[in-house]
Amino acid sequence: MKGDVTKKLSDRSVLLFVGLLFLLSLSACATKSTLSTRASQVRLVSALEAHAVEGQCKFLGNVAAIDRYRWSWLFWDNLYGGYWDYDNKALNELLDHAAELGATHVFVNLGNGRELRGEAYCCADCRGPDGRPDTEYCEDKKGAEIEGLCQDAESGVTGAAYCADAAGDDPNACKENGGQWIPAWTQAACESRGNRWIPKPEDRKSCQKIDGIWIMKAKDQISCEAKGGQWVINEEVLRLLPLKLKKKQE
Repeated sequence: MKGDVTKKLSDRSVLLFVGLLFLLSLSACATKSTLSTRASQVRLVSALEAHAVEGQCKFLGNVAAIDRYRWSWLFWDNLYGGYWDYDNKALNELLDHAAELGATHVFVNLGNGRELRGEAYCCADCRGPDGRPDTEYCEDKKGAEIEGLCQDAESGVTGAAYCADAAGDDPNACKENGGQWIPAWTQAACESRGNRWIPKPEDRKSCQKIDGIWIMKAKDQISCEAKGGQWVINEEVLRLLPLKLKKKQE
């Protein structure tokens, strides 16, 4: 009688253990990672491409990811021959971390499937409405970039551009309204009238001295588009790589 009870308890323990493993595997299944929108925009860089990216792109930092649930499905992977496929979870997390830094490219330099480490790079820049690379600059309260100012004896601004005989804050608007656009004085015109020329502010401190607003250079797509610019991915950094490698081999 005692042996039968012990056997039943043992069998029940085995069933509980197997059930627990099954629940753990389901838990891992429920936490399977899917590629986020921002992570899907990050390009993986091969070992051959890493050197080109390192030389032409901005290094943002090291990123790492770990699949904390991998151990729970290893049993089922061995049992069912790879039916439970979670190899992408750590990679998806790594790409998402890189995207969070503003990366466009990432090179995975260390990993074993469960843990991955990589280097995040930004191979993109912001282009202004005129197509030129975005820069830092000082703007006035009307939102126009300050190129240089002519200051009179009372420290007031004089010789600024304006629209004569009509309303308009720029040459096009002035012309459409039937006015004549009068350009701002040059440094020579300013000083010839006995005024003081204030050169274009090149840093935040000099900008604030003339009550300007210092506009920082865009660091990511959001800040670029907020300035009215276009975020341009540098596709050439990898497109030209095979040609460079071919020349080295020759």
